[in-house]
Amino acid sequence: MELSSSKDVTGVFDHYRTSVRSIWNAAFWPDPDFRNWDSLDGWFEIARILFDELVLRKLNKRFPVEDLFRRPIPFFSVAPAASTVPILIARPTPEVPKGLWDDPVNRVASGDAALHFLAFFDWNQLDYRDLQYYHVSIAAFDKHPHLIGREALIERQYVPVFLVEQVSGLPG
Repeated sequence: MELSSSKDVTGVFDHYRTSVRSIWNAAFWPDPDFRNWDSLDGWFEIARILFDELVLRKLNKRFPVEDLFRRPIPFFSVAPAASTVPILIARPTPEVPKGLWDDPVNRVASGDAALHFLAFFDWNQLDYRDLQYYHVSIAAFDKHPHLIGREALIERQYVPVFLVEQVSGLPG
């Protein structure tokens, strides 16, 4: 039988967030010559390396670096801490295949959904960064199963991040 256990790793994510945010805000953003899409691509490469070192290595986990921020990481669960919190869920359209962040479902309650970490998110990619949102993939949503597989944004202030481990064994 497979059981799961979880460990709150929000502090590890906050340390990474502060570090990578500081690199953009102190090294790239102040110089107008670096406020462009090429520099943003370079910063994302740095962000991937730092995530690998500051998060994955610290937690003794592996995930392909080239897939970071492109594929959900199933062992990092972003879970609402309060009874209900705001969430922005992508609603795909013919014009915007990835979707607009305006699905009518705009709240999620603790225990209602399984949200897997994809990346941190800011609206304006070339501006000063706060990394205010967790960009997540919806792996399960009891009340709204049609949303499984969609991406969503949830403010980090509302959710801790858990490392979820599968454990083999019998209950008891």
